[in-house]
Amino acid sequence: MIAIALFAVVASLIHAQIGTADQIAARDEFRWGVTALHDGRVNEAIASLTRSIALDSSQPLVRYWLGRAFYYAGFEQEALTEWRWVRDRNRTSVLDRWIERVELERGLTRERLGDDIVPGRYVTMVELSGIQGDTVLFRRPAMVRPRPDGFFYLASFGANSVVLFDPNGVRRRVIDGGLEGLDRPFDVHVRADGSLLVSEFGADRIAIISEQGLKIGSFGSRGIRSGGLLGPQYIDGNDDFIYVSDHGNARIAKFRHDGTFVFAFGSRSATFDGLRSPAGIVVEADRIYVADTDAARIVVFDDSGNFLRALTNPAMTAPEGLSLYEPGRILVSDRNRLYIIDVDGEQVFPITEFSDRRRIIGATLDANRNLLASDLASNSVLFLSASEELYTGITIEVESIHALRHPEVLVHVAVTDRNGLPLIGLNENNFRVTEDRLPTGVFSVTHAGDGLPGGVVIVADRSASMVAHQDDLEAAAIAIVDALRPTDSLSVVSAGELPVVELGPGSGRLLVAGAARGTPAQYNNGRLDSAIRLAGVQINRELGPRSMVIVTDGTEHPGAFERFSLEETAQFLSNNDIRLLVVYTRRNATNRELDYLASITGGNSVYLYAAAGVRGHVQALTRRSSGRYVLRYRSVHDTDFGRRYIPLEVEVYLLDRSGRDESGYFGPLVF
Repeated sequence: MIAIALFAVVASLIHAQIGTADQIAARDEFRWGVTALHDGRVNEAIASLTRSIALDSSQPLVRYWLGRAFYYAGFEQEALTEWRWVRDRNRTSVLDRWIERVELERGLTRERLGDDIVPGRYVTMVELSGIQGDTVLFRRPAMVRPRPDGFFYLASFGANSVVLFDPNGVRRRVIDGGLEGLDRPFDVHVRADGSLLVSEFGADRIAIISEQGLKIGSFGSRGIRSGGLLGPQYIDGNDDFIYVSDHGNARIAKFRHDGTFVFAFGSRSATFDGLRSPAGIVVEADRIYVADTDAARIVVFDDSGNFLRALTNPAMTAPEGLSLYEPGRILVSDRNRLYIIDVDGEQVFPITEFSDRRRIIGATLDANRNLLASDLASNSVLFLSASEELYTGITIEVESIHALRHPEVLVHVAVTDRNGLPLIGLNENNFRVTEDRLPTGVFSVTHAGDGLPGGVVIVADRSASMVAHQDDLEAAAIAIVDALRPTDSLSVVSAGELPVVELGPGSGRLLVAGAARGTPAQYNNGRLDSAIRLAGVQINRELGPRSMVIVTDGTEHPGAFERFSLEETAQFLSNNDIRLLVVYTRRNATNRELDYLASITGGNSVYLYAAAGVRGHVQALTRRSSGRYVLRYRSVHDTDFGRRYIPLEVEVYLLDRSGRDESGYFGPLVF
């Protein structure tokens, strides 16, 4: 009996030791999996996390991380399976939002809303008063204009200044015109180089303001003769010309950017009864749209000043401020109402109506798709959001965490709206970072997602048919290199039977061309699915825009997406925010699978030798805003020599909207 009892004790001890060893191994695999995912090695992360679950299947946290790894790998159904398992045992709002987000995207097949969607209603999020206690931010606000970085300018008519605000409505700069000053500024035009043109209603001129906010000149003069202005109000333009509504002379004045007067138009003619009270202006392509307030219409001219037609609608009573809402649609301020007019169909879509005490004389969409409206009567600026945006909040995604220099920690986050479009211009006031629900040390935003260097990877199709297009591959590579900025990274991947990274970032123009060209022996059975995966790994941790360019003759191959399906490839590209440009080496070539991937990721398909070339398409991809930020802070937790998992939470706030994500990391392993 004693021997049997002793054997039972020994057996139980052996069993406990085996169990403990499995748990230790599971924790080690979990650590390697989390670290690999933060480094962008998604396949290694999946392998380690899967092994961890095999050793100890009872850990919801490991399954949560496996779900994230599957998501970035493009296996959304597998991610949902893991996350739903976790939700059944430990439901959280963050996990619910991840699941809802993926389910929505899959339900929509990741297609974005098209231009034919009717604009929805807008609701007021925040009202920014011009006078706050003893502080005067602005008086009698006129037109408001956005900057590409999320900031916006407001013409403070009553305070003789132009005020720059950040996306949170915090005043950042006051432009008063220096010694000469500004006399009743009414509107602001932001030029491509960052400088401003300001219409001075009181001085009958257009002020030129440097990007730094200094008044460096003006043009126009008081009068009724050619080049004269009487009460200039609204202003808009393109790269070549500036158009000003000359209210006192009831006409539109056209200038070059250097101030040279070109001509005026809008007076009575044989085909047109003349403008009565010209106000807001929108310049789109070769069309000039002018709000004629007293006549309750929007008048359309060509860029030579010829009258084309007048847009009228019973909903229009006194259209005043105009701005471009989206191509073919104009945002109209009409006393206490805002509506959008479709200039082709002449349809009017009301989007909001205020009380009679308000007078909205200008409204515009900022870079974050919020609508800004200046209320002259109430001396305020209103921040409005589409109703569906207001109630769905912001999506924030912790993409990676780097803690090799712990306690210093770097967190890479992506911030987008419900449609996956980036939110830009955010700063420290918009974020809150905690570790295991405890506040961290002081943190800063070291990189913002606007204007950051991008990453581009060329995928050279090595299908057998492409051997006749080696010169074209070389020409395409050179065109892509020439379109990049010096700070953009570039890699080359060959899509042969076994895809290979031919060239990494930092190589010269000729090396890139040679790597894309390859040798005839390399052309066989192209494997685009595997090549796209390999190429994505090269850029999936870039802070700036991530772009992939596939150069191909368009020949479709049955096995091109055999290992990874077309839908999995689309999910992989989209979930890592990689946009695809397809460059065809043959005129009129198409490839249904590649064209689908390009459209679903927000890219395009172009012919290499088209008149416009590929340069503009590459630049459009590499110079877009990414919505990514790097947060730097000092951790308050001990890493236990790199063995302790440290939970991390990041929240983002913008006006009345917010978002949250949860992640975690391990510190450097110390022996």
